[in-house]
Amino acid sequence: MSNQSQNTEAFFLGVMVLKDGKWLPHSKFAENDLGQALYKAEEVDKDRTVDGTKILKIPTSGTVAPKEMWVSPRFAAKAEADKQKKLQDGRHKTQENLASARRADIKKT
Repeated sequence: MSNQSQNTEAFFLGVMVLKDGKWLPHSKFAENDLGQALYKAEEVDKDRTVDGTKILKIPTSGTVAPKEMWVSPRFAAKAEADKQKKLQDGRHKTQENLASARRADIKKT
């Protein structure tokens, strides 16, 4: 991870990249450098060897969970497509289960 600034504040901004299904740290910015972090994230997102890019607001203390501040549009679109496919697969499986249950009820009578 390249360190873009020394940070002694309550949180920092981390640019993360998705490679091989894992989010990995790429670079770090001070909490007031969102513009620079966004510029870096968009630049890194152009690299097609990464599957996605995001910016996290990461607290320096371990008491609060990191918060997503930005997600690359191409990753967001892929995540939405994956979500829709899972929903479609779930609907299809539910229809199959209901049809099977109806056939079983008909056989009982």
